[in-house]
Amino acid sequence: MKQYKQDEESMGVKGKIFPLRGKWLAVCSVLLVLVIIGTGSYFITEKKLSAVESTTVVEASPLKKAVVNKAVVNSAVVIKQYDSSKKISKEELAVYNKMHKMINTKIVAEDGKIWGEVAITPEKCQALIKDITKSGYSDKDTLIQFLARWKDNNFSSGVDEHNYLWDGLDGTIGKAESLRP
Repeated sequence: MKQYKQDEESMGVKGKIFPLRGKWLAVCSVLLVLVIIGTGSYFITEKKLSAVESTTVVEASPLKKAVVNKAVVNSAVVIKQYDSSKKISKEELAVYNKMHKMINTKIVAEDGKIWGEVAITPEKCQALIKDITKSGYSDKDTLIQFLARWKDNNFSSGVDEHNYLWDGLDGTIGKAESLRP
């Protein structure tokens, strides 16, 4: 009995000294998790913002069609990188993103990852052609050629076109390897 009474007294003392021990532990744990999430979000956001600011401007030069064994073969699109002091505008970035999502509907990615799809319709192609024609984009002729082919349901160069847009967006995931069946 004496032992039992002593245990009650010591628990009472502990309870008076640390009355919210369980609640403090829960509050501190929640605060720690929030600090970790906040710090991680901050660094991820900073990395994404700096990646958008460092987007490079690219220009494609479609190579002339080559005649190989009397068959016409569409050649690849050659990408010419410019110095990093030139930056792509927000409007051009939006065009690249939309066109990239459009051609995503026609390709198979090397790693199986495709980031967004927008259906290709003649109306969407024509609207983009109209916007790009008015622009001062360095590669507007190339973009218009892509859209003109898509408008006519010609996706034979879809892999090269996708990878041109993907590279212009500094793509690291989802490079096209083939057309969808």
